[in-house]
Amino acid sequence: MKALRYSSVLFLVVMAGFGTGCFPWEAPERMPEHGSVDSARSDDAEAIFLNLYKQGIGDMPEGLDAVANLRKLGLRHNPLSGIPASVGRLTQVVWFDLSETGISAVPQEISGMQSLRTFYLSDNKLKELEPAICGLKLHYLNLDRNSLNTLPPEIGQMSELKWLRLNGNKLTVLPEEIGRLSGLRRLYLRKNLLKDLPQGFAGLTSLTDLSLSNNRFEHLPEVVTKLVSLERLDLEGNALSALPEELGELKDLKWLKLERNTLTDAEKARLRETLPDCHISF
Repeated sequence: MKALRYSSVLFLVVMAGFGTGCFPWEAPERMPEHGSVDSARSDDAEAIFLNLYKQGIGDMPEGLDAVANLRKLGLRHNPLSGIPASVGRLTQVVWFDLSETGISAVPQEISGMQSLRTFYLSDNKLKELEPAICGLKLHYLNLDRNSLNTLPPEIGQMSELKWLRLNGNKLTVLPEEIGRLSGLRRLYLRKNLLKDLPQGFAGLTSLTDLSLSNNRFEHLPEVVTKLVSLERLDLEGNALSALPEELGELKDLKWLKLERNTLTDAEKARLRETLPDCHISF
């Protein structure tokens, strides 16, 4: 009985992590952390983190490009008036957090940040994704809780992207070009307005984690059954009454979330039989 309870708790923990996308692949690099530009300038370490979290900053500080060893820059939870074109001169920064800053646009000069690999833009007022961002060599991009209703076709250029978060936007469609992200492993699309997926979606052959929960799917698009590397699939909170038989061809599928759909008991039994090695939650 204890083992059963432990297994149930472990499942809930794993699924909570899957839903939020909070499982990193590796530990973050440790580096000296500073809370002011002057302090950062005085540090001769090879790489430093300038963390200006929640300091009431209205404008990006000047002179950031003069901090030669700056690798991580955090401006989260500051009421920024905007992002200046000078951001393009931060060519050495690899990690940049602009979440919860209230910005509604990112300048095209962002394309100058060619060392950038991790970019946080969640909880802002972005209505469109600046195509210049798609020219960066990002591995991780977080656009959760903005006001995006579409994505530019340039997103297909992001060949090095491994992790894309788009939860809590207003997406009604996705571009065919998203299928060019053949190296993408995690894609989170919770709480959008999607009813279908483009045929190009089948090109996401490296995808292991996909969340489509709380959208408007009445039928699971057939392209999902083509995602041969899929291990975790979240379909909670849609209007699904049945899933395609081809789902059983996803031999690596380990977790399937189906709470708050309209599946019959017969369909649930069929799915358990079709996916005997997959943990399914109804």
